[in-house]
Amino acid sequence: MCASMRNFQPFPAEGQRASVRFPLAAVALAAACLAQHAAAQSVPLSTTVVTATRSETPLDETLADVRVITEEQISNSAGRSLAEVLQRFAGVQMSSSGGRGNLQSVSIRGSKQVILLVDGVRFGSATAGDPSLASLPLEQIERIEVVHGPASALYGSDAIGGVIQIFTKQGKGLTQAFVPHAQLTWGSGGYKDASGGFAGAQQGWNYSLHVARVVDPGFSSTNEKSAYYHRDADKFDQTSLTASLGYAFNDAWRLDANLMQADGYAESDNGSTTHSWLDSNAGTRSLKLSGTLSEAWKTQLSVSRSMDKQWNRDRSIATGMLVSSTFNTAQDEYKWGNEIKTPIGLVVAGLERLEQSIVSTTKFDRSERSTNAAYAGLNGSHSAHSWQANLRRDDNSQFGSYNTWGIGYGYQVLPTLRAYASRGKSINAPTFNQLYYPADPVWGGGGNPNLQPEEGQNTEVGLNWDLAGHEFKLAHFDNKVRNLIVWGSTVENVDRARMKGWSLGYQKSVDTWRFAATYEHLDARDNEGERITRRLPEAQATLSVNKTLGAWKLGANALYVGKRTDAVYGVGTVDLKSYTTVDLHAEYQFAKDWAVQARVANLTDKVYETAYGYNQRGRAGFVTLKWTPR
Repeated sequence: MCASMRNFQPFPAEGQRASVRFPLAAVALAAACLAQHAAAQSVPLSTTVVTATRSETPLDETLADVRVITEEQISNSAGRSLAEVLQRFAGVQMSSSGGRGNLQSVSIRGSKQVILLVDGVRFGSATAGDPSLASLPLEQIERIEVVHGPASALYGSDAIGGVIQIFTKQGKGLTQAFVPHAQLTWGSGGYKDASGGFAGAQQGWNYSLHVARVVDPGFSSTNEKSAYYHRDADKFDQTSLTASLGYAFNDAWRLDANLMQADGYAESDNGSTTHSWLDSNAGTRSLKLSGTLSEAWKTQLSVSRSMDKQWNRDRSIATGMLVSSTFNTAQDEYKWGNEIKTPIGLVVAGLERLEQSIVSTTKFDRSERSTNAAYAGLNGSHSAHSWQANLRRDDNSQFGSYNTWGIGYGYQVLPTLRAYASRGKSINAPTFNQLYYPADPVWGGGGNPNLQPEEGQNTEVGLNWDLAGHEFKLAHFDNKVRNLIVWGSTVENVDRARMKGWSLGYQKSVDTWRFAATYEHLDARDNEGERITRRLPEAQATLSVNKTLGAWKLGANALYVGKRTDAVYGVGTVDLKSYTTVDLHAEYQFAKDWAVQARVANLTDKVYETAYGYNQRGRAGFVTLKWTPR
């Protein structure tokens, strides 16, 4: 390590003012010092992604800021939640009301309006409108793609901040008939998880089945600052399954079926006199027929359903009286998509229908709605030029029709330097809660059926620079949102917001070393120019170093999150302090098919909050035994 770094703090100490230049200096100095013997978490730019264009595209040819989270990174995150994994490896902002299973929310570039896809299927709560991250089984995920920036022209409503797509384990591309795997994890405080399954292919068939079980004794979701404080450990259990079955009729046509199911139990705090917990049932199902109509034309027909079912339970400790409520939502999708090769690029076009419905103990004025959509896009490149244009029209049964669009252009300035610019319009339709949630007889706060959709206009410019194997990515974004939906004593379109900022990424591979660093600066303000800091840090940064040493794999990663605020009922605006956490992991392959892995989360036992009055996990250790026949 450089001598100049021996006494250098890469992140501000507790209570120190977080400036823009301080974390950036850490990134730059670390890059300069470690570049010769370190490397990035392995996500090569030759990786193919689909979320940014709705077609297979090399990562280094996309005209957007796309992050990929690998299976290895997920494997090194045992004990963490999905929201924490997204924060550490994809640069999203995160808040959580306790441990796994409790309410989690993410923001991309300051916006909570984010689409969540699971194997291409829209997933989330139609009542709350948020991605249902807490319901998804981390153990069943193979990789994650995260598009930073609006994508309504591709996917419709809700993509003002970006898109998160989860790809579950399916064993695609195998040639063997039976490939099994299994692993067991033991952790601090009685944490246990086990997973296993198999995948294979033969005689035109491909298939996979994976199951997982997590038992986490947890920790107290709340602390003394919360009005709901109850000093006890809040347990989390989850049983999950993913399965796939496909058949190739010939070289041109095939049929695929996919399933994901997760059943969970999560305890939470609701005061010292009540035992509260949530039973959840979440899943996706899809059936897809895909084929080639000509040498230049591929087509795909699919039907899918996602479910998000939640049963909230509150039992009085003194009397045993049980009060329960349910919020069950379903989203059915019917899609016809096409890819057509033309002399000026690949045309992507299709038709979609989305049907949303709810069944709840809470009475809503309306319990279903539908959206019909048509979209078309063009992706192409020639010589040093690349381009992308998308147009989409949605006809919503509540709001009528609206159009969204996006356009981007890239230019290879030098063999090692590529620049791009994009601009687009996004949309966010109000949720069932925002429209129809009944007002409380005392507190009010009901929905507003006269709400209009939020509309965003985003501009982005970026640079990708490869300097002798040192890969830099710089992006500047400016997203203006009008008809902002604000929920106070009632819900209204009363405001505007502007989220602008920039992000910097660096990665390098040398021999057996891997090194990565990211930094993001966010300036989010309302229409009066006041900074929006509710759970949104102005600065967020990560560092990671990994090394392979014979049969050993060693690594460490650090996360810094700057100061934020939170809004607390009856208290007002409160401050949330900045924090830095460090995780370590090591893996040793002691036999051809066997490996043991050890991890330490929150090495320094940092006490921090992502939401006021709610705890996060302290220092915890985990050991995993892996069996992977080769």
